[in-house]
Amino acid sequence: MKHPLHFINIALIGVFIFCTAPAMAAPSSGSEDKESKIDSARPNYIEFPQMMSTVLDGYRVQGMVVLGFGLEIEDKELREKTRKLLPRLQDKYTRELNRYAGTLYRFGELPDAQLISKRMQFATDQMLGEGNAIFLISNLMVRGK
Repeated sequence: MKHPLHFINIALIGVFIFCTAPAMAAPSSGSEDKESKIDSARPNYIEFPQMMSTVLDGYRVQGMVVLGFGLEIEDKELREKTRKLLPRLQDKYTRELNRYAGTLYRFGELPDAQLISKRMQFATDQMLGEGNAIFLISNLMVRGK
């Protein structure tokens, strides 16, 4: 039979870990700027959530086009402005991907990454100004039904 103090020690260790974990996870100072929370290996890169669009053929769903992407922006002020415009940019990109998947893409073919990139870069230039940001595709795939 185990000693009752053994269980008390384990419980105290658990309480200690539970109480100190939030303090250990908190940032060291509250004066950190927003840029420090960004991946330091890619400080100029803004990653967007993956997007999906339905591929139709004769009013039937044939699959989904999945696109992962981000923007490379050198100017710090423009990056901050872009973060504020993320919902509008996301909407613009969603419409462009839906147009591509609904009209230009035929299920069974390879998706045209260059065409998608050109269309998305044009949409980016409309929102942020020409030459201020580079649209980069991180992944592009088609999933069948």
